[in-house]
Amino acid sequence: MKTTRFLLSLMLVLTLCASCITIAAADEPIVLRVTDWSDSTLVYREQFHKEFMEKNPDIKIEYTQLTIDQFNSTVVGAIQNGDGPDLFPVPTTLNLASVVNEGWYLDMEQYVSPEFVASFLDGALVEGVHRKNGVLYTLPEAGSLSNSMLFYNKDILAECGLEVPTTFEEFREACRVITEKGAGNYYGLIEGGKQANRCEALLRALAQSAGAKLSISARALTVDGRAPYDSEGMKLAAELLQGIVEDGSLYPDTASITAPEARELFAQGKAAFLCQGLWCIGTWANDHPELNYGVMTVPKGAENGYVATVEPGLWMGIYANTKYPEACARYLEALYSADEYHYQADVVKSGSYVSVIKGINEENMVDPIMKEYYDAAMTCIDIPVVTSRDAKFYDFYGVVVGSTPSLASIAQGILSQAIDEPMDYLSMLADAETAAWKTACSTLGLDFAELEFTNWVAGQAYTAEDYAALN
Repeated sequence: MKTTRFLLSLMLVLTLCASCITIAAADEPIVLRVTDWSDSTLVYREQFHKEFMEKNPDIKIEYTQLTIDQFNSTVVGAIQNGDGPDLFPVPTTLNLASVVNEGWYLDMEQYVSPEFVASFLDGALVEGVHRKNGVLYTLPEAGSLSNSMLFYNKDILAECGLEVPTTFEEFREACRVITEKGAGNYYGLIEGGKQANRCEALLRALAQSAGAKLSISARALTVDGRAPYDSEGMKLAAELLQGIVEDGSLYPDTASITAPEARELFAQGKAAFLCQGLWCIGTWANDHPELNYGVMTVPKGAENGYVATVEPGLWMGIYANTKYPEACARYLEALYSADEYHYQADVVKSGSYVSVIKGINEENMVDPIMKEYYDAAMTCIDIPVVTSRDAKFYDFYGVVVGSTPSLASIAQGILSQAIDEPMDYLSMLADAETAAWKTACSTLGLDFAELEFTNWVAGQAYTAEDYAALN
């Protein structure tokens, strides 16, 4: 009898313990893994995460911040293996069509509220960029402004007796004079040469400023039936960068540093010019409030030079394999909140970026440097985009195969002096891209000729009337 009572007691204890474990497990918070590369807003993101977890004790945020290159080389493999983060942005090497075809993201509107979707600025959620066939898969991080403005150190220019350069010739000479005056303490130009995307952005912006008919980002556009990577404008841009390197005016370690490292070194007064985006402003306001700098457009290499507006960016989506889609939706609704949370207001006030949420920018754009950047970006012009001509070309970007060497790797080669004759490589790229674009068009039954905009004049804005005139 004693043995039986003992066994019954033991079973009762074990049952109670099991119940305690089950209750404890049920009380464990959901762990949401969030990964991106938004380093310039890190301090505000950390504040947001703290506030979010206080208001949502059932959710714990594990946030990982990488560089773009690190994300593209590491996270993509995890996603493909079914173990990606719960929330992550579209890799810069891919586009919406390709990631949707791979089944990476959920239909976001199955989980977020209609009011949340309606809170975005009109035109901020674009078919082919954030939606595919009407389904919302991703959100933009910020409003679309050129990320190829030049920041310049006012104190260095004043010390060297220089005005803000407006032409390629003035820019190269300014870099040379500054480097000579700096005597190893500072140089003319710095860039995150380790990051392919920043090198390409610099070369592409310079080429457009030299009058090249060139697309924004890695978009397809032809001139005389050919990918225009070996045009005269591209040649002038490549020669300018090569000349700056040969003059010794490029910061010595440029080829081995990331964009955030270049941004920090610029703030420390190690270089006079840096080509990056709006995200620098908030970081410098926090870390280097003493920095005396200004914003300028890329100097012109030709009379018909221009800086192009950019397409709306695609960014964050909910992973198709997440176990917690509702929690992911709650996170996104909080991150983009206009009232309950303060992240959107904070990043605009700090000058980190322009918000895509209604009412935020009007009340919070108070930083004078941010306004200077915004005004400079407003001088950018719209250029032809094939998906605006025919939405079927969104599928084109899902099947087209990138060419080697890429424009980004050629730009890196120029900055690192690994390439002696950049035009040889640019001609190879033009040949390879032309062939790849023709193949993609043939595969999808698209008209390759539609990549050509015969009524576009470089340096002039391309309008809805210009699109209509092609039909």
